[in-house]
Amino acid sequence: MQSATAILTGNLPAEPNSFIGRERDLAELARLLGEVRALTLSGPGGIGKTRLAVRLARDVFSGESPDADEGPRDLDETWLVELADWHGPVAQAVATTLGVREEQGVPLAQTLAEALRSRHMLLILDTCEHQVSDCATLVQRLLARCPWLRIIATSREPLRVRGETVWRVPPLDLPPDGASGAELAAHEAVRLFAARAAGARPGFRLTEGNAASVARLCRTLDGIPLGIELSAARVRALSVEQIEGRLRDRFQLLNSGDRTAPLRQQTLRATVDWSFELLDSDEQMLLRRLATFSGWNLDMAEQVCSDDAIGPDAVLGLLISLIDKSLVVLDGEAAGDARYRLLDTIREYAAERLDTVLPSEIELHSDRRKTGAINALPHILHPCACWNRSEPVV
Repeated sequence: MQSATAILTGNLPAEPNSFIGRERDLAELARLLGEVRALTLSGPGGIGKTRLAVRLARDVFSGESPDADEGPRDLDETWLVELADWHGPVAQAVATTLGVREEQGVPLAQTLAEALRSRHMLLILDTCEHQVSDCATLVQRLLARCPWLRIIATSREPLRVRGETVWRVPPLDLPPDGASGAELAAHEAVRLFAARAAGARPGFRLTEGNAASVARLCRTLDGIPLGIELSAARVRALSVEQIEGRLRDRFQLLNSGDRTAPLRQQTLRATVDWSFELLDSDEQMLLRRLATFSGWNLDMAEQVCSDDAIGPDAVLGLLISLIDKSLVVLDGEAAGDARYRLLDTIREYAAERLDTVLPSEIELHSDRRKTGAINALPHILHPCACWNRSEPVV
């Protein structure tokens, strides 16, 4: 562990603004990083994986965090490899970042492994999901040959390599219904909104008049930092109450952000588009159909979401894949059955997608299983709970 005054060796970017919350998350992650060599921060787009990874790396390297002593104590350097806009071999991106030159006739991954074999390094591979197989192959090789190397990956799905620990990045802490006053201001999501709103409109502060609206706004946005920050920027032109009211069309309202951010993070729609477009056609189809639920179990999904295009036996595998890709949330158990749900933002997006492929006149299935499921569960289904068999496979 380096001292607090040590000069950081590597390329970690300076933080552009205050880091809000996540104290418990950072403590847990520092402990994990002291025990494992491959740590994947997984979660939906906009949840703050990159920001959390960079903050964690800085804390455990410099010793700035009071919990950093639980992290690895032998790091000499820490590097960030940004893959979001990279479409070549991942090994090439890592080599370019670290200044490792390719040797003629030698696979680059092998050259990298030799170059890093004796280095006490923390390597962050950021935004792995669009090259997850290539990332997994490289990580496995480097871990096997570089005993002092630790890797943090950020990805919307796990790498699925030996030795990997997957840590699901949670939404920011939200106030419960009925909270008021100082209790509201203590929660991470509300603190983030207040800080970013003050940056957009100097003088903004939480008051008794707007705090409840801020809390409802944060809950509507699922506690996802990107959505909260995009909505906070709207205080330049709107009151908190107006922003909250217009979130019924969140994708239209939150349609501009940091011009310098990656395109997928400049709007709320763009970040969900990125995840959706990485799905295969069957995964996309099931996600659209799951928008009819506010919560469900496996039997319900198999009955209501299957047809000639997606058979009942295929639903479980697709559902697992959507969980892995951070689009479906495992929501505890009830009566021995696992329960699932979509974040509100994902559900609204999937419902829009469903509307674009449904025929103008919705016909109910004649299949008795589906009709029975719908009749039994009217309180959890979207009004368009069945789709015509003619839904295109796209």
